[in-house]
Amino acid sequence: MGEFTAIIQLMVTVIAGMYFYTRLRTERETEKQFKNEYKQEAEKLNRLRHIRLSEPMTELARPSSCDEILGQENGIRALRAALWGKNPQHVIIYGPPGVGKTAAARVVLDEIKKSTDTPFSKDAPFVEADATVMRCDEHGFTDPLIGSVHDPIYQGSGSFGQNGIPQPMPGAVTRAHGGVLFLDEIGELPNEQLNKLLKVLEDRRVMLESSYYNSSNTKMPVYIRDVFENGLPADFRLIGATTVSPEKIPEAVRSRCVEVFFDELSRQEIIEIVRTAALRFGVFTDPGVKECIADYAPNGRDAVKILQSAINLARMENRHKVSVSDVQWVVMASRYKRKENTYAKDGGKIIDISIIKPYN
Repeated sequence: MGEFTAIIQLMVTVIAGMYFYTRLRTERETEKQFKNEYKQEAEKLNRLRHIRLSEPMTELARPSSCDEILGQENGIRALRAALWGKNPQHVIIYGPPGVGKTAAARVVLDEIKKSTDTPFSKDAPFVEADATVMRCDEHGFTDPLIGSVHDPIYQGSGSFGQNGIPQPMPGAVTRAHGGVLFLDEIGELPNEQLNKLLKVLEDRRVMLESSYYNSSNTKMPVYIRDVFENGLPADFRLIGATTVSPEKIPEAVRSRCVEVFFDELSRQEIIEIVRTAALRFGVFTDPGVKECIADYAPNGRDAVKILQSAINLARMENRHKVSVSDVQWVVMASRYKRKENTYAKDGGKIIDISIIKPYN
């Protein structure tokens, strides 16, 4: 009987040993495979980081100071007045596309940060967000603008998921804390997010909720407990930009913001933008090129794009000078519409009025 028991115990020991050995071997193989995959992905990412294309000319031509933004002297002065001093205000900038709204907001903030009489620190962030893509899902699991919470049920077998801990995910309003949130096409923001944004502007913080949050959970990290108890910081100044008229912006937003207006660019201002861009790029142009571009470009951004395509066209044909025919081919291929200049008298002044008609 004793021998039989000893045999049984030996068999159990062998089986248990084989089980744990197999499990340990599997775990080691899995860990080795994971490390190999991690190494491969890290190497792939590193290779991708070393691939760099040159910047588009529209980026290189972006103004770096207020003096380089043409035709918006009044708008820039109004923007400065809204953001200057100890109590900067929220702003909405109205204006056509490509006239310098984003560039003006960025350079004015950089200018103000050098002032001694401002709450903006030297490293105050400038966060750009596009309202047309700032969508949250119907359950609020993701919200790139306001922020959201990843609950344990969606975190899998990670440390947070295993311990039943919800994970706060900051949005653009928190990344802009202490600086400026530039929200392009603010009129396109869905009503639900707009109401959340207005609440954040009032409270200067984001309060997040989760049914998985339990203050008595001893495994809850201190910083996550702090987030759910006190919220995420979101004290910033909003600069909304839009191409629509003021009456299309909700009154709840307008009432909280200073309204600033940027104008369409005149033909002469577009000519100057092209001239400056050509000098910056070191490009030679035939007489009439700048004027030809100004006849078609509706704004400064399009003017630089037409110039860049014309430059590339000339280089494709091994020419070092941009001709009027290059520009004419580009505007024809891209189907730009020609602006016919007419003139009207107003109080003794000659005013240039641009009327758009199809390209001939």
